[in-house]
Amino acid sequence: MITFSRFKLLFSICACVIAFHVVSHADVLFTEDFEGGIDPSVWEAPGEWQVVDAEDVPGLGTQVLSIQGGEVGMTMKNDFSDFVFEADFRALDSGKITGFVFRAQDIDQNLYMHQISADGSAHTPNNIRWHAKIGGNWNVEPIPFFNDEIVLPEVWYRARFILNGDNFQVFVVEKDMEAQGVWTQLGDWNDDTFAEGATGFRSSGGEAMQFDNVIVGDTLADVTTPVEPRGKLATVWGEIKAIR
Repeated sequence: MITFSRFKLLFSICACVIAFHVVSHADVLFTEDFEGGIDPSVWEAPGEWQVVDAEDVPGLGTQVLSIQGGEVGMTMKNDFSDFVFEADFRALDSGKITGFVFRAQDIDQNLYMHQISADGSAHTPNNIRWHAKIGGNWNVEPIPFFNDEIVLPEVWYRARFILNGDNFQVFVVEKDMEAQGVWTQLGDWNDDTFAEGATGFRSSGGEAMQFDNVIVGDTLADVTTPVEPRGKLATVWGEIKAIR
């Protein structure tokens, strides 16, 4: 028998799952699916960025962004401040790492770049490698994923980065599990160097990665998020900023 209090908890979890799948038009700041190639009026992108045919994976479009080397590429829009960023991603086996750029002031000197380092990577595997590049110099703080979680190369995931002031949170869900709406938090970090800027991706040297279905939303509403915390017990992660 479900007691009234337990019923309310179940109702809240269901409501939260639904909330994350409804993004109102007013909340959307930026979207990109790469179906039309790389638009130079939208992206400042290195020559190594390519749009290639996607594999037959549910939820992906017909084309995805594929990057090997080439350093930073970022949006021409450069006033993202507090926001929720989501994108599908895959770390290719040749590099086993992905790089997400936030609040970039310029293409190569001043920006945040956070790497999800997949299993088997030479760059501190199964860590969030939090980076701030200041005056051209990288500062990196690799922190293991919460609860010893593992992100595998050659597997499509969806990432959700939540930027709220000086706080950064990152969540992932395997692409084929996205419809269930339960995300795993990988990390949490604080830094107040940059307040706003452009967003994008970064790959260097032998690193290779793919991305699709980018969406950036504002953070005007507090909602609760169903996540998979330590112990793997589904619960409600309360009062974080996210897309309504």
